[in-house]
Amino acid sequence: MSLALNIAAITISLAAVALSAFFGLRQLRSMQKSNSTMVTIELLTRECRSNDFLESEEFVLYELSSSPPEDGLSGLPPKHRRHVTRIGLFFSSLGALSALGGVETRMITAMVPSRARRAWLALEPYIILERKLRSPTYLSFFEHLVCLINDTDPAKHHESLGLRKLESISVQPRTDSGAVGPPTRPAKERDAAH
Repeated sequence: MSLALNIAAITISLAAVALSAFFGLRQLRSMQKSNSTMVTIELLTRECRSNDFLESEEFVLYELSSSPPEDGLSGLPPKHRRHVTRIGLFFSSLGALSALGGVETRMITAMVPSRARRAWLALEPYIILERKLRSPTYLSFFEHLVCLINDTDPAKHHESLGLRKLESISVQPRTDSGAVGPPTRPAKERDAAH
C-alpha cells in the first residue's frame, strides 16, 4: 500500500512540475511578446513622428536621388548617410520584429504600408549596390517587410480588422446646433470679414 501511495505522490509531483513548467514557459513567451509589442508601439507612435525621422524621410524621398549610388550607401556624404540609415533601420526593425515573431505582422503592415514602399523604392538602388559591394544581407529585414506589405490586400485587411467606414466620402461636420451641414465661421469672424 505504501508503494502505491509513493508512486501516486511521485506522479502527482511530476504532473505539478510539468504544469508549472508549461505555464511558466507560456508566461515567459507572453512577456517577451509584450516587450516586443511595446518596442513596436514605440517605433510606430513616437519614432516615425519625430522631427528627425520626418526630416530624414523627406530627404530620402525627395532629395537622395540627386546623389548617384556609385559607391552604395557608404559612398554618401555623412549627413546623407545618417538620413538613409535612420529610415532603413526603422523599417528594418519593424521587419525583424515581424520575422522573428515578436509582434503580429498585421499590426505592422496595417500602419506603414505606403511609407515603407515609398522608402524602399527610393533606397533600393543604393541597397542593391551596397549588397554587391559590402554585405549581401544589408537591410534584408526591410525588404522582407515590403514583401509582406505587397502580399497584403489592404481592403481585405481592413475588413478583417472590422474597421468602420462612413456612408459618404464627403463628411459634413456638425454645425453649432448639432445638425450636419457645411462648416461655418463663428459670428465674430463673419462680421469681421464683411
